Formats: sequence, C-alpha cells, structure tokens
Amino acid sequence: MRALLPLSAALALFLLLFAAFRFSGLGGALAFLAAGLLYLGVARWQGQALSRRPSRAALERLAMKEAWRRGGYLLPAHLAPFLPEGEAKDLLEALAARGLCRREGEGYRF
Repeated sequence: MRALLPLSAALALFLLLFAAFRFSGLGGALAFLAAGLLYLGVARWQGQALSRRPSRAALERLAMKEAWRRGGYLLPAHLAPFLPEGEAKDLLEALAARGLCRREGEGYRF
C-alpha cells in the first residue's frame, strides 16, 4: 500500500511523456527514465513524511474529533490506537489547561 502513491505518480508521468513524444522508442525510454526518477523521489519523500510523528496541533485536533465522535466525553484510553496512555493524558491535560475541555472524573468533557 505504501508504494501506491509513488507508483501512480510515476505511471502518470510515464504516460504523459510517452504520449508527448508521440509513442516513439526514444520517447518511451526517456519517459521510463523520468518516471523512474520521479518514483524514487516520491518514495523518499513519502518515507520521510511517514517516519515523522504528527504535530501537537494535529494530535489535539484528533483528540477533539474523537471526543465529538464519542459524544463529548473522552478517556485517555480512547486515544490508545493513536497514542500511549501517558501521552494521551498529557495531551488532554494540556487541552484542559487551555480551557478547551474540563476534567470530569477519569475523563474529559469537551
């Protein structure tokens, strides 16, 4: 699944260049070379993007969306698929400190 974006970008460029060179042999070779370079570049960029953690703002938006989905009440355990429980608790505490939610028992009300 990870190779889908680089492969589709390379295929699109190959078809575009191959058609632009009027389906000639030399055009096919140049299109294949350019598509290969694009594949490597997009694969490298995608690998770097996927290796970084989401930003703090993105995690806060995720917590708010999850709270909306769960009726406005969120436990740190509800964020377990996305964050370890300790980090989820710190994130929710930071949201409560900014006044975006309030603590109610073990959970947080948004």
